[in-house]
Amino acid sequence: MNCGDLEKFLIPLPPTKAEQEAIAEALSDADTLIESLEQLLAKKRHIKQGAMQKLLTGKKRLPGFSGEWKVMRLGELADIRSGGTPSTAQSAFWDGDILWCTPTDITALDGHKYLQETNRRITQDGLKNSSAEMIPPQSIVMTSRATIGECAINTVPVSTNQGFKNFVTYEFCDTEFLYYLLMTQKQGFVSLCGGSTFLEIGKTQLIGYEVRLPETKREQTAIAAILSDMDTDIAMLEAKLAKARALKQGMMQELLTGRIRLV
Repeated sequence: MNCGDLEKFLIPLPPTKAEQEAIAEALSDADTLIESLEQLLAKKRHIKQGAMQKLLTGKKRLPGFSGEWKVMRLGELADIRSGGTPSTAQSAFWDGDILWCTPTDITALDGHKYLQETNRRITQDGLKNSSAEMIPPQSIVMTSRATIGECAINTVPVSTNQGFKNFVTYEFCDTEFLYYLLMTQKQGFVSLCGGSTFLEIGKTQLIGYEVRLPETKREQTAIAAILSDMDTDIAMLEAKLAKARALKQGMMQELLTGRIRLV
């Protein structure tokens, strides 16, 4: 598009500069609201990151808790299960009732914690004729190939493809605490894959991977509750920001076309 094309381009325009300024002011106010929400959201995320670094390492203890944290292997905290893919050549293995999770399903959560739906499903025959395993609710599914360490807590029974290692937590380990703890271990997991062109962490490596955690499940649960509350605040702000952006978009479509006139 050249200058000549732009000079001939027709646009709707309010008849007075005063109306133009009023429209611009209304949209500017919407921009100000969006900017303030973005800043508050960034601050909340920063605060949560700091809280994770302190609470999940024992640097800061919650009131009423004391005693040394213990070092345990992940294999002592959860039954670690793998995934698999049924043959795509067998239609009888697909479009059944069993949720089948891929890394795309985790990406679609956009950082949110809970997984309750997947894009694809498999049948009981597909499950039996592959290395996929059933993962009960309130477990943790974690990507273990290419992108390593992205986690979610499944609220319903699922299976996964081979790009996952899944943690079915034992009774003495709080699932939500382990979820947050795993999210802080990404660099440690990646370091175990050093030298590989295609990054992948295996079940044996994860079973022996050591972490520090509170001795009592009660303290684990208390820490997880604080971080979960922060997640709730962040999710509410994200929803408010999305609403503000949609509102501004709607205002632009109405005010800049003359469909709605300011009083």
